[in-house]
Amino acid sequence: MKEVPMRYGYSAQLREDLNVQVLAALHARGIVNVAAVAEEVRRRNLAENIALEDVECLVVQVSQLYGAAMEFDGLTAIVEECGPPADGELAENGSLGFQDAAAESGLR
Repeated sequence: MKEVPMRYGYSAQLREDLNVQVLAALHARGIVNVAAVAEEVRRRNLAENIALEDVECLVVQVSQLYGAAMEFDGLTAIVEECGPPADGELAENGSLGFQDAAAESGLR
């Protein structure tokens, strides 16, 4: 198996978590939600002090290694856990999270 080239020397634990979480998402859903997997890996490795954007990049690299289909919709994971933010209210990531018609009608 080809090793994913990583710019920085990440710990073996972080690399293992990346592989396990990507494969778990791939086997469970047939697709890797990059934002959700990256957040899970980041939370499991807080001591690494790695930015979410960097973990997302690593998730994409590992997903490509396995030839996995990827989803880049981070709002799905946030909505499932926390519910949609109110119109005009800042989301946790600092962005404006406006509800769309599908979310308001209960369709997800």
